[in-house]
Amino acid sequence: MSAIPLIRTLNLSKHYDTAVGKLVVLHEVNVSIYPGEFVAIMGPSGSGKTTFMNLLGCLDVPSSGEYYLQEHTVGETSSDQLSKFRNQLIGFVFQGYNLLARLTALDNVALPLVYAGWGKEKRDVRALEMLEKVGLARFASFNPNQLSGGQQQRVAIARALANHAPLLLADEPTGNLDTATSDEIMMLFTELSQRDGVTIVLVTHEPDIARYAKRLIHFRDGRVLDDSPHTTSGSTSVPST
Repeated sequence: MSAIPLIRTLNLSKHYDTAVGKLVVLHEVNVSIYPGEFVAIMGPSGSGKTTFMNLLGCLDVPSSGEYYLQEHTVGETSSDQLSKFRNQLIGFVFQGYNLLARLTALDNVALPLVYAGWGKEKRDVRALEMLEKVGLARFASFNPNQLSGGQQQRVAIARALANHAPLLLADEPTGNLDTATSDEIMMLFTELSQRDGVTIVLVTHEPDIARYAKRLIHFRDGRVLDDSPHTTSGSTSVPST
């Protein structure tokens, strides 16, 4: 594991000004996450885990404290720079897949590469490689409505990886899937972490999903309640080939 964190937060805090005063939702969070780690973030509703994920994903900016992503200071950057970070360093996987219905699986995966300025031939090759990685190369010409929920989520994962992003943020990625399909998606995440060195930060409220991670961070009332290795996750290791 690299000695330099991919993610580092120092006294990271977030508040919102409301009609009744300041609402503090994140209190001085100090976390370091290293390349290749698979981390699950858990906590009850209102605990701050989603706010923390939004800050990590450069979808929001902290009110105070510091956030370093691959040693870049995130807190005081422009909107254009935040967009650049999101496009180059972060892949997102959401509960609702967020695929464009009018595009094929291949074109959905290639979409981040369009924004990055890749030529069509190059991006199609890369998109097909990513579909092959998630086991869906033969479905490249299918539209989302022709795919199962699990297949759609695999397309979303392929899209998140298309731009060589070192960080994958997954927000309740199995929330719409049955148990067997959820296990398949989590094994894919495990493989991406163990074999490809992708750093994965997963928000979930389900212990059966969190068990796949190697590290658990529990939030409560905007603070880190516990941050420790998940010792039972070894059973989900991907066998070497």
